[in-house]
Amino acid sequence: MIKGTKIILRTVRETDLDTLFALRSDIRNRGEYIPHVLQSETAFKKEFHETGFWTDNGGQLLICDKDEQIVGIIFSDREPSYFNGVEIGYTLFDEGSRNKGYVTEAVSLLVKHLFSTKKINRIQISVLSPNLASKRVAEKCEFKFEGIARGALFHNGTNQDVEVYSILRHEVALS
Repeated sequence: MIKGTKIILRTVRETDLDTLFALRSDIRNRGEYIPHVLQSETAFKKEFHETGFWTDNGGQLLICDKDEQIVGIIFSDREPSYFNGVEIGYTLFDEGSRNKGYVTEAVSLLVKHLFSTKKINRIQISVLSPNLASKRVAEKCEFKFEGIARGALFHNGTNQDVEVYSILRHEVALS
């Protein structure tokens, strides 16, 4: 468990599976910028039983409020093999949980955790260009804008631009 002032990051427990599957399967919980790819319940539970949704290469943690209610997920995944880093992303499921600083704190906590435990030099966040809230999270967490990957993501029926932000190990105080 990684505790912050507003939230707790923790791995998924077997007792979370039904709730988490329902939250992830409801497209309304993804907001307008998260791809609407659906996973079967069988594949979802199989992945959990094989990996617990957490491996050396990445995975997902639950974002829970102080009452330990699941409000979202944050994940990390290896960047291309020639990069020495990971990419992170996140989703808050309930609109009522937005604009409370949960994601900003979750990103900050995960960045420090990853730099403290992994031999990586960079962490990247990719944001659809119209997603102002995620751009603000990246900026608040001191990620630097690197550029635009034009037409890189197919979402809502069109290819859309993705803005790339990153932070390097030496830019983060780990203590």
